[in-house]
Amino acid sequence: MEKEITIKLYDIVKTNLPQGRETISEQVGGADVRQIIEDAWDKYEKVYISFDNIVKMTRTFTDEAFAKLLEGHSLEEFNQKVYFPDARENIVKELNSAMKLRLKIIAAAREREKGELGI
Repeated sequence: MEKEITIKLYDIVKTNLPQGRETISEQVGGADVRQIIEDAWDKYEKVYISFDNIVKMTRTFTDEAFAKLLEGHSLEEFNQKVYFPDARENIVKELNSAMKLRLKIIAAAREREKGELGI
């Protein structure tokens, strides 16, 4: 396993306002960004995400690109693997909000599954 990689978000999305879940036309969506992070997950000890030139991200993009990683990895694993060294305060707030909401969605889905299984 290699030590680290830096993923420059702007170089992938080619806009300072990334938006949307899916890639449409020239606009790269959050799902493609999440796949890039997933591809790097087992290859690198640390995955740095650079937000240089990113002004703001939509809620759907942030959820799809970053928060949905919590569906396959625990919050602890995420915090030990993914780093946002140059994220400004507004981006950190967006990320935290998306993570909290996704954790609630995951917890609700688990509760539903328990109910359906009669546990």
